[in-house]
Amino acid sequence: MIVSKLWSINNLVLIETFVNMRNRKETISRFERNHLIREGKKYRYYFFDYLYYRLYVVYRKYNEPARFSACGVLCMVSVIVLFFFSIFFASVLPDYWIFTRKNFTPSQGAVIGGGVSVLCFVIFYLRYTNKRTAAILLKYKGNSWNKLIPVWMILFFPLILFLTGIWIVRTIF
Repeated sequence: MIVSKLWSINNLVLIETFVNMRNRKETISRFERNHLIREGKKYRYYFFDYLYYRLYVVYRKYNEPARFSACGVLCMVSVIVLFFFSIFFASVLPDYWIFTRKNFTPSQGAVIGGGVSVLCFVIFYLRYTNKRTAAILLKYKGNSWNKLIPVWMILFFPLILFLTGIWIVRTIF
C-alpha cells in the first residue's frame, strides 16, 4: 500500500515535470530521453530529418497537411539531387550509364522521372510515420539551428539546390 502510494506520487512528479518543460519550450530532458528509449526503438537522425522537422513545423503553423506537404518538398529535393547525379554520370560515363538520351525517348524519360518521383514520395511518407514524427519533434525542439537558419531558406531550399546544380553543371561542363 505504501509502496503503491510512493509510486503514484513519483509518477505525478514525473508527469508534472514533463508538462512544465513543454510549457517552457526547453530542450529534451533526460527524463524524456529515458522514456523514449524505454518506449521504443532509438532512431538515427539525418539532415533530411531536420529538413522534415522544419517543413513540418512551418506547414503545421499555417494549418496545411504538414506530413503530406513536408514529404512532397523532400521528394522534390531528392529528385533534384538524383537528376544532377544522372547528368553527371551520363556525361562522365556515356557508354556505361543506362540513363542516356540514346537509350530512351523523351516520353519514356518523363515516365521514368514520374515513377521515380512517386516512389520517392511513397518512401518518405512511409518513413515519417506519426511515431517517428513525434520523436523528431522532440529531438529538434529548441535546437540552436532553428534560430540561425531562416524559414525562407528552408522553404526555398529546392530552388536554391536546383540553381546551384545548374551553376555547377555550367561551370564544369
